[in-house]
Amino acid sequence: MMVDKMAERGDITSDDISTLTNALRQCKLDGVATEVEKIFRENTSQTDLTKPETNLQGRDEQKAMRQWEEHGNALSTLLQATEVLGRKFELPTPTGSRTDTSAERHRERKEVEQELLHLRSSSFEAIDTTEAFIHENSAYLSAQQHSETRHRIRELRKQLEDLTNQLLKLRAATPPQVEAVQPIDLNCVTIEATDSKEKHQSIIDQLKEASDRGSPIRMLILDTTFKTIHGNGNITLSSGVLLPFISTLAVLVVWTKKERVLCEAEFSGLLKYGSESTRIQEYTFQYCDLPSLTGTSSREVLKELQERGAKVKWCDTGHCLSTSAGSWEMGTIDWVREACGAGVVMYKHWRKETLHLQIKMLEFATEKEIPIRLVNLNRCYSSITSDGSNIILQSGQSLPAMSSVKIINITTEDGRLIPEDEFARLLDYANQSQAIKDLRFQECELPPTVSASTISSEIKSKNFKVSWLTTGHRLNLHDRTWQIDDMDTIRESCGAGVLIFKQCSSHMHTLQMHLLTVASQNNIPIAFISLRMSYRAVDATTGSIILESGVMLPRLSSLSELGINASGSELTEEDVNGLMDYSRQCSKLNFFWCFPPWSVSTHARPHSKRQVHWDPEDKDVFTLDSASSRWVNEETRMALTEREYQDMLIRFRLKWK
Repeated sequence: MMVDKMAERGDITSDDISTLTNALRQCKLDGVATEVEKIFRENTSQTDLTKPETNLQGRDEQKAMRQWEEHGNALSTLLQATEVLGRKFELPTPTGSRTDTSAERHRERKEVEQELLHLRSSSFEAIDTTEAFIHENSAYLSAQQHSETRHRIRELRKQLEDLTNQLLKLRAATPPQVEAVQPIDLNCVTIEATDSKEKHQSIIDQLKEASDRGSPIRMLILDTTFKTIHGNGNITLSSGVLLPFISTLAVLVVWTKKERVLCEAEFSGLLKYGSESTRIQEYTFQYCDLPSLTGTSSREVLKELQERGAKVKWCDTGHCLSTSAGSWEMGTIDWVREACGAGVVMYKHWRKETLHLQIKMLEFATEKEIPIRLVNLNRCYSSITSDGSNIILQSGQSLPAMSSVKIINITTEDGRLIPEDEFARLLDYANQSQAIKDLRFQECELPPTVSASTISSEIKSKNFKVSWLTTGHRLNLHDRTWQIDDMDTIRESCGAGVLIFKQCSSHMHTLQMHLLTVASQNNIPIAFISLRMSYRAVDATTGSIILESGVMLPRLSSLSELGINASGSELTEEDVNGLMDYSRQCSKLNFFWCFPPWSVSTHARPHSKRQVHWDPEDKDVFTLDSASSRWVNEETRMALTEREYQDMLIRFRLKWK
């Protein structure tokens, strides 16, 4: 790019301005191009825009001042050209439905914006060069001249700081690329959280048109997009778009974000969503905790459901809502079979009543010999009885052994140690299932060695897998050693991300390094690595990360995202430089609950395609701007000032003291 060459040479020439103005005219910004050329002519009619000589020993004061004036004019040109672009850089909004034109305009706008950001960065560097020039030649300047030039530099820097915030606002206001309108399938319409706000609105517009025509819509799935329900019956989606009542809808499916607990008002409001029509015959809920409808405010809703003959199904428990009593009843055997076939996830924060319904369904499935694909204990596991017959949940409830379960997954609190005697009882618990295929452990530490008495001959004969997903290893039941698992398990472990905890042993860290190295060598994508208080430093010689256990985390070519969770730590510039260098191939570098420096040195600036985020667990989240190497508020798009940074640092130190 033009500005890259300019920065490399350290000057700006008429050829550079010509290249920039040509690019502006190609993007239909003729007025801006003309004004940039005018400013260039006015400021450089008698000036060569090159860097001043930085060694003027033996030169007279007059020549030093003349060269300073020339350099000041060069700075003015850079500043004014950048200001013009900041004020007037605006592409016309695309019209019509030709997506190729829209995409081209969006690309052109992004290219000019990038040119603008590089130009601003060069202005910062030019000011730094001028300050160095004044310092080295202060002997040739009078006290008044020295004061005036210093004042001029301060003014230039302040103007450029203000411009920085303007340009960041401009970046935030850049209109998104218009997506092509895709016709919906009225048999099954899905609104996904990963879709843009514009796509959500497009789908809803088509739903309303179909409803107005009287066209039947068989099913609408809100895939983790439900946010809240209003008294007027409208649903607000996660994107902020309103979903009005759709009169021809037959089935509404709500999948919430995992672990979400709905109150009675939210639940009854969703059921009331279809009260104006007799078409909605079924509501299905999954990945959420639902209440019973026993309050007086829910009676009207239950009455309407009963009159319509509508069904309310809860996938997580295999139960259906009794529209006469407002309580939950076991569903049909086919419904239980469907729920168990999908797998059952039990969450720590769910109500005891919900966990009771899930246990009741699993007991019913065991009694009827219904296959249970998966039972996933998500941070709700507490312990296991001495005879290995029951798992005790953190709620105090017991989950008896199941004879028809295929996979048992136990996810504990971060880095919890499971000693060998407890591990042995969990093996016995899984062994009581005639269908067991895999016993899985996540986010915990298992025994590094297993004695012969831990594994019975019956367990060996069944030869089911014992997977330690956090490390990508499985237990060889015959020689009782941990071995790297097959490539599918490695893909599953790395695809879900790898958490490395401070409290875990060097043995576990070594197994995790083995997993990550094998994945990288086989080009298996590693979704992310999260260092949970386990980061110590970056090795200056190898560039590897040193963990608190002393184990080295090598460079990984297939790593997509690196997260540094360092609660209460203040990172040095050396830390940030090392982590920037380590994560060059990543798309994201995230800092959580820690404090990096206010700005990042030039050589540590992030790659243009990599996003660097900082969440200090304060009120705001920040992104590192690649051009200025300054932290920018993700919501306001304003650069973090040094005063704001110091105030945050005081709050941070008080919090983590």
